[in-house]
Amino acid sequence: MVVRGKRLLVTVPELKKASVELSAKDEELRMQDAIKVWTKLEIFAVGNEVEGIKAGDIAYIQTYALESAERIEIDGVIKLLIPEQAVAIIY
Repeated sequence: MVVRGKRLLVTVPELKKASVELSAKDEELRMQDAIKVWTKLEIFAVGNEVEGIKAGDIAYIQTYALESAERIEIDGVIKLLIPEQAVAIIY
């Protein structure tokens, strides 16, 4: 797999299973609430034009980018595709 351009794939923390089955709309709302509190996310992969960030780095990513990110499933795990400039802090 090669990520192209100034993009990053970020690993989404696993959400605890809800005790009741939720509709797709409710699952989406739950994800949106979780995004607001994520402060340290792992960089899964970096684009071929990204500098200064590498896979495995832990980063703070601006909330707007997480909310509008494309979701991609890789090996059964959801990853978010975000622009490089959304990374505000690397820990």
